[in-house]
Amino acid sequence: MDAFYIARQPVIDRKNRVFAYEILFRGRQPTEDLDRGTVMSATAINNLINIIGVEDVIGPHLGIIKITPLFITRKLIEALPKERLIFALFEEDLTNPDLLRTLKRYKVEGYTFALNDLRDLSVLNDDDILDIVSYLKIDHEAMDDGQIGKAVGIAKEHGIKTICSKIETRKDHKDMEQMQCDFFQGYFFSEPEILEEQPIRAETGSILMLWNLIRNDASTDELVAAFEREHAITLQLLRFINSPFFSLRQTVTSIRHLITLLGRNQLSQWLLVMLFAKESQGQNGNHPLVLMVINRTELMVGLLNMIKPGASKSEHETAYLVGMLSLIHLIFHRPPREILHHLHVSDEIENALFEGNNIYGTLLNMVRIIENNDIVKMNGMMQKYNLSTKDINLLSLEAMKKVNAFDEALKSMQG
Repeated sequence: MDAFYIARQPVIDRKNRVFAYEILFRGRQPTEDLDRGTVMSATAINNLINIIGVEDVIGPHLGIIKITPLFITRKLIEALPKERLIFALFEEDLTNPDLLRTLKRYKVEGYTFALNDLRDLSVLNDDDILDIVSYLKIDHEAMDDGQIGKAVGIAKEHGIKTICSKIETRKDHKDMEQMQCDFFQGYFFSEPEILEEQPIRAETGSILMLWNLIRNDASTDELVAAFEREHAITLQLLRFINSPFFSLRQTVTSIRHLITLLGRNQLSQWLLVMLFAKESQGQNGNHPLVLMVINRTELMVGLLNMIKPGASKSEHETAYLVGMLSLIHLIFHRPPREILHHLHVSDEIENALFEGNNIYGTLLNMVRIIENNDIVKMNGMMQKYNLSTKDINLLSLEAMKKVNAFDEALKSMQG
């Protein structure tokens, strides 16, 4: 597993739900082709099956992996679960008639194929290719609107779903939505769309009020009374905390019981997680952002343990909180400093979020490097803090597993 970094990037449907994850195996050499560098190899297959585990990487969703003709001719494809994966091929590799015949046979056997990052429309003139692929990935940066519209039209005529890739801004997302793309790949949902005039909803304000009471050391009696006044939020929070994700040994029956069992800091953390979940549900179930929050907080705490073994409980809690608050403005569509004003955070946390010149700001920068799978910065980061590729991979995988478990819990609560 030391030969490459493992990462994943979400593919989102038109209702802003996670449809699949593209699995990325990216080598340590910064000069490596960042597209071809994610192609599955025999070593990667062995790691994915025997060391990492497909389920741990993609959770309940589909996975997308890039492959080459060698992957097919050596029958490596047969080592992976066909019902969980979409195999993406490069357009320049689909010129061999023998390969196309083999792919057609695999499709009959239940394998699913995609054409990876379309750049040349002439590929879509080949009926054999159109018969094989079930998904068409369109590189929206490599084509103009007219070409994209034509590609989407051809795909729809042949019952092929389209995935528009490299969508990094909300404008890109809206443009591709209008083009009638089916799925979108990128981190567009993590880009803020600031609407300063948008008010904070009453229920959201109540959750922030309760959070502030906890953080400002209100007495237990004061907290219980405040939660009782917000009975709808209290019932939702108790349902949330009692979900299988938390694996509590006993059912929590009251806020007083919850404070005793979890403690104030954990209660405040999960109150904010619930806030993310509720606000995201209000945006057509846009829970990729909630999953990104869970991933970021897990990476923050994990990295703290790596670079500062023996960190205190208080330091763990601050790292967790900084990770969460670094994304909180996205659910409100308001400037981040304005949201933090409502939360009355410490100077240390504000410094980490905006100046980044304390340990928590350093951790946040490291997390962003891992999230972006920036190989050059990753190598520099590992050298500076004496970390290995294995350290980063294990940390990323543990975060993925936590996100997957939360994803399942969130779905069960919504259902």
